[in-house]
Amino acid sequence: MPWTVVTLNAAVDGEIAALPADMRARLVRLTELIEQIGFEALPRDCVKHLEGKLWELRITGRDGISRAIYVTAAGRRAVIVRVFVKKTQKTPARELEIARQRAKEGAMTRIKELHKAWMKDPDYRREYDLLEEEFALAAAVAKARRRAGLSQAEIARRMKTTQSTIARLESGRGKPSTRTLNRFAKATGHRLKISFEPVRERK
Repeated sequence: MPWTVVTLNAAVDGEIAALPADMRARLVRLTELIEQIGFEALPRDCVKHLEGKLWELRITGRDGISRAIYVTAAGRRAVIVRVFVKKTQKTPARELEIARQRAKEGAMTRIKELHKAWMKDPDYRREYDLLEEEFALAAAVAKARRRAGLSQAEIARRMKTTQSTIARLESGRGKPSTRTLNRFAKATGHRLKISFEPVRERK
């Protein structure tokens, strides 16, 4: 059964819509990753467990400002319950309380529906397209590790490297060499396959 990602209500939809285009694009790419490989397989640098079913996604935009996205996750469904600018590492007690209260209510919207509407905005569409390579790599690496049934630490030992190196590879943000990807493939019992696809022009 695949994962689904929804927003809790119109208030949350408004909070997301107020994000800059690059932040909305990154959030949608993260939700697509959740729907492909599961919430637990997200890159560790962007997800943190807070309490019970409440998790935090923390993403930073081009403006250098971090936004916290609070999510409840259970039964292969992730629900976005609160989005706000986070100015400290510590989770504010007030925000936790808002998230707890909101998690009890809701008239939910599939994040895909919001994405479909945002794609009419050229700025958002450009930001979304720019993230394709990063998240394709993150998904491919995470899927390979999950199929192998190995932890990041176990793969790091097989590759004679550090767990942080594997975490960085899984984030999709780096530019790994073909040699590194081959070593990762071997460590997880896969073979590396590279292909070229023609660029599709958007109408």
